Amino acid sequence: MRLVQAYNDADIFNMQQTVQRASSGDAACAGAGLGTSEMLAQRHLQQLQSVVRLASLATAALVVALPIYSQNFGASGKETGLLFAIPAFMAAMARPIVGHSMDRLGRKPFLVLSVALMFVAMVVFALAREFVLVVGDLVLETDARFAIAMLFIARTIQGFALGLLLLSAYTITADLARQAGRGASFGYTEEAQYRGGILGGLIALPILLLFGFNLQGELRITQQVWSLVFSLFAVGVLIGVIRALRCVPETRPTSPPQPVHPTREWRALRELDPQLFRLMAIVVFTMASSYGLSPFILVYIHDRVTPNLVFIMLAYLPAALAWAFLPSRLGRIADRVGRRLPIVVGLSTSGVFSMTLPFLPLVFPHPWMVVAALTVFATLEAVCYAAAVPAEQALVADLLGTHQRGIGFGLYTLAQSVGQVVGPVVMGALYDMNHSGPFIANAAILILGSVLVWTLLTEPRRAAMIPPST
Repeated sequence: MRLVQAYNDADIFNMQQTVQRASSGDAACAGAGLGTSEMLAQRHLQQLQSVVRLASLATAALVVALPIYSQNFGASGKETGLLFAIPAFMAAMARPIVGHSMDRLGRKPFLVLSVALMFVAMVVFALAREFVLVVGDLVLETDARFAIAMLFIARTIQGFALGLLLLSAYTITADLARQAGRGASFGYTEEAQYRGGILGGLIALPILLLFGFNLQGELRITQQVWSLVFSLFAVGVLIGVIRALRCVPETRPTSPPQPVHPTREWRALRELDPQLFRLMAIVVFTMASSYGLSPFILVYIHDRVTPNLVFIMLAYLPAALAWAFLPSRLGRIADRVGRRLPIVVGLSTSGVFSMTLPFLPLVFPHPWMVVAALTVFATLEAVCYAAAVPAEQALVADLLGTHQRGIGFGLYTLAQSVGQVVGPVVMGALYDMNHSGPFIANAAILILGSVLVWTLLTEPRRAAMIPPST
């Protein structure tokens, strides 16, 4: 069995050099002559990404299937909305405390805990159904309210676990990635989430086609299909727990020692770069806007363009593939041109897409033409965001010191979670007043956000790192 490893600052510097060479295609990474620390750096970053993939198997399936499945038990619209708000709320509650704890206790325990909790969530999801259990003379029968309650419990656990998973993954990536190569490294971590979701979809689709048809020949997400899919997801996530335990190292720097002080948390916050707080404010508003609009895009297209779900899925398929394969490649743009420009382009492009979407049915006379235009716009938006998100995460890492990364990424992901909690509520109110309102508001907020990024944030100095003295 492999021994648990902890790295000192010199080891981490060697790893950072290797990650940079690997992300830029240096052939030396694959040849002999690399030191042990350098070989471990490349391997452990890949192992981290495999853990993220396995832990993210259910993410895409839940977005598509959960609203439909909950209707089988008579879930109200309010209950369905809460099923999507609770995970972000749970992540927002836990991330700042956990982030600072990572700087004191290490990254790996929280990574392992997050994947273990994700396994528990998958088991609870699988039990979210009506069933009769007979044990001797004891008969246990569950009803629809039990299934709804289990869905809420599972979403609560999953939300906390996902927030903890991303925070620990971002922090480990920041530890291993050299400053000049952070864009590509964060891109690989971002890709891992979407590839896990696509893998989960490939697991779920055959089961749906085999067991999802009812007696009338209609395809439905039945309770049998749901339980079987999430049982398989639980097996995959359990493998992720084992890989996190055995293969991912502890990357928290061991020197200089961190002094114990009663007001240490407040002092740590005061020592953070003020630009981080400006970026957090921008993230809250732009995340609230874009995430809040997401549920209503499909509703708008379904009501105003075409009710054909197959057409809608095909329209967004190229965008999903862009998210799954491009962030690591486009993340290198931030390593070449700086962090701000990709963020500005991503926000602006998404704003323009949002502004044009309500008017597509007026410009194009046929639904298939609207769907084709939607495909082009959505794919272009995904490509730009695939470059912007790694750049944003790399900017956060640039603004943090070695012993600030846990609390810094905790605050960054807290800003994301606050936006995800507030956004759907605000955009839902706007959608009830005017169906085009959320799209116009989102466009204005994202374009304003791009202006604020360019004017309020400065490009961090991207000098080569100096190896720590031994």
